[in-house]
This record gives sequence, structure tokens and C-alpha cells, in this order.
Amino acid sequence: MTWNNENLRQLAEQHPDWVVEAEGDCLSVSNDEGVDAFVYVGERQIVVESILFPVSQVDDEAALNKLILQTHQLLPLTTVAIKNIGGEDYYVAFGALSVSSKDEVVIEEVETLFGNVGDFLDLYAAHFELEGVA
Repeated sequence: MTWNNENLRQLAEQHPDWVVEAEGDCLSVSNDEGVDAFVYVGERQIVVESILFPVSQVDDEAALNKLILQTHQLLPLTTVAIKNIGGEDYYVAFGALSVSSKDEVVIEEVETLFGNVGDFLDLYAAHFELEGVA
């Protein structure tokens, strides 16, 4: 099967602990712990990402970026990047997989991202101000 927004929405809605909503060209998937992920289906890959915290709340970007490069491989299937959203740069956690991935692989990617977001926040907490971080 090749994924698109509609059949991916149907799959995600089968998960009892997720809330799924269409958000423009992507899906917003929230778990029961309040973590939000955005799922984009492209021609060749599916990208699942979650916002971690704004770059503006980081005390020492160079030190945090070095730590990220040294540690992001500790958490499976997820990496960290900086993305501009609405004119502001944010650290985001994301994973990518093929549009021809099996159902269980797609679910695993989203579940893994949900689990890794908290771990990334714990791992990098010393580098950003907690106030205002979602």
C-alpha cells in the first residue's frame, strides 16, 4: 500500500489513545500524554515530527547543538533538527519512513516519536529555559 493523508488518518484513528485531526497538508496526532506530532505524507516518504522547544529559549546554542550531535542516536528512529515555523526557529524531533511502509511500521514510528520527545526534553533540559516550553 502507498500511504496518503486519508488512509493514514484512518489507520491513526484506530489507535485508541490518539486524537487525529487534519491540519492543512498534514495530520495532527496527539497522544494521551499531551504530546503532539505532525505527520506529512510526501511522494516518497512520510515525515513524523514534534516540536520540542524554541531556539530562542536556549542559553548556549553551540553547546546544545554539539550535545545533540553527540547523543541523538541514543534514541531509536528519531533525530533532532531546527525548523522555522511561523518565522521562529524551533528544535524538532522527527522520523521518516517510506510511503510504502507497513501499517505496523507507521504506528511504531509515531509511538517511538511520542516516547522519544520526553527523553529528548529530559536530555537537553539543562540548555533551555523551562518557562513557556510545551
